[in-house]
Amino acid sequence: MCEIIYGNVIRMETLEMDRGERVERTVAIYESSDSVRNHENTERLQARSHTGSVSVKNRRHRAVQVCLWLLCVLLLTAVVVLCVYFTTDRNRLLTHNYNLTKEKEKILTEYTEILNQNRNMTEEREEMKNKSYELQRGLTEQDQRSDNFKWIYYNFSFYYISSELKSWSDSREDCKQRGADLVIINSKEEQGFLQNGVANNRYWIGLRNDQGLWKWTDGNTFTTGYWNEGHPSSKNNLCASLTSLGWTDEWCKSHKKWICKRRLLK
Repeated sequence: MCEIIYGNVIRMETLEMDRGERVERTVAIYESSDSVRNHENTERLQARSHTGSVSVKNRRHRAVQVCLWLLCVLLLTAVVVLCVYFTTDRNRLLTHNYNLTKEKEKILTEYTEILNQNRNMTEEREEMKNKSYELQRGLTEQDQRSDNFKWIYYNFSFYYISSELKSWSDSREDCKQRGADLVIINSKEEQGFLQNGVANNRYWIGLRNDQGLWKWTDGNTFTTGYWNEGHPSSKNNLCASLTSLGWTDEWCKSHKKWICKRRLLK
């Protein structure tokens, strides 16, 4: 473009024209050259501006794509983490529920076994009770048949009158072996009944001095006594015996006869 313009300038200078015309044409040509240059520069600037704007748009588009990609990665990571967490928690809950179910089944099994054992023990206890009752009844009948005068019936109770001599403790042990205990006198009528049958002998009864207090063998402190004159003493290791005149206190280790009592109704 420049070569063409300079060529035109040279050719114009060779023309035979006045100086003023040549100057005007030269100026016009130079003006045309400047406008062409300005136009070219403008086009270059526009091209550069367009290229720059396209590049900026491309970079922005690429940045948006990167952000979207990162967001997708983050969302996918969060989803994976949540899935792993909930799967682990679900498995833990299932395991816990399974263990609770097993523990419940174990407790139910043990409870059933305890119920069965309790039922068996109840049946065994009833059986032993029946056998004990039968044995006691058989012993009573045997004692009454072999030595009828030793067992006396009075007011729903049997009284065993011994013919041997033993200490108070041994006498009580003998009564227990017979399914009874040393007699506890509960009324004036019972006292009179027994007192009339002892003649001139002394028989241990279930009354003993326990640290200064007279108590029956069932642990109760007696309230009404039928003591002979001058009795009882406040000394320890004394036991009560029944005579035809009332009660007397004796050393528990001394040997006396005894009276056992076994009630029919308890």
